[in-house]
Amino acid sequence: MLTWVSTNVPMKNATEQPRETGPSTLSARSLRYLHEIEIHGGVRAAADALGINASVISRQVSQLEREYGVILLERRGRRVALTEVGLGLVEHYRESCRRDAQMLAQLEDYRGLRRGRLGVGVGDGRMETLIATVLEPFSVQFPDITIELRSGTITEIVTMVRNGEVDLGLCTGGGNDPAIRARTFRGAPYRALVSPHHPLAAKRTIRFKQLQGERLIFMPTHYNVQQYIDSILRAERLNLTPSYRCDQFSAAQAIAAAGLGVAFMSTDAARLYLEAGKLVSLEIDHPVAREFNSQVIRRVGGRLSPAAEALWKQLIQAMKGR
Repeated sequence: MLTWVSTNVPMKNATEQPRETGPSTLSARSLRYLHEIEIHGGVRAAADALGINASVISRQVSQLEREYGVILLERRGRRVALTEVGLGLVEHYRESCRRDAQMLAQLEDYRGLRRGRLGVGVGDGRMETLIATVLEPFSVQFPDITIELRSGTITEIVTMVRNGEVDLGLCTGGGNDPAIRARTFRGAPYRALVSPHHPLAAKRTIRFKQLQGERLIFMPTHYNVQQYIDSILRAERLNLTPSYRCDQFSAAQAIAAAGLGVAFMSTDAARLYLEAGKLVSLEIDHPVAREFNSQVIRRVGGRLSPAAEALWKQLIQAMKGR
């Protein structure tokens, strides 16, 4: 009986073992010994320079040759020299040392706040506060830190912090998101703002029912400052229709300063206009307006870089001192 076996499929011995390969990593100590041999011109001279026995270096080099099946040293007359493979390993070792030195220097810069980048999400109307109280002294102290500022609504700022898009956030109330760690501070007063020439400018305090018939400047409904207004209107059972809706505080301030209406925001947000005498702030006679808080937020469980940690501490210190 004849049995046909295809010659296209190699027969494999059941006892055949997988081919052994060398280790997946190179021994740093062995590479250093090769480096010293190349510098000092021989095994004994390298051993003397390192203060060890020459046999230690010889064993390490021999082990490396066996593991990878290569020749690393060869005799040239009375001296020992590295082969082409040996020289290649020495260059690899030197390049690794250079990269390690560069990374260590960078790590030292990061630790010493001489290098780094951090992102800060800033809620609407909070930019002036951040710049005036923290960013200016922080940038003077750490001029080499790059700061990326991103503005947005409270929901957007919380999302950016939660997703790690920014390191820190500064906003007006960040809610109770379990992924967010928040420090809450009493915010700047929440006021009605009018031009100095506006008929209401002489009043020190105002109630919303006195604003019926006035041209009002509101923000979009998802803005936290507008939600404060809406809360007051519901509590007072008032239905006031705005003449303007602005998605930028600067636009609302400019309209109010032109005498075209009444704007609503914190005194921090309108600081420049108030200091320039272009706007007058009126106290709003309602408990909600007196509960206007600020929050500094970061992600729960996230480790901040040294630069972000320093800014976090400075933000908290600045908000405590308000």
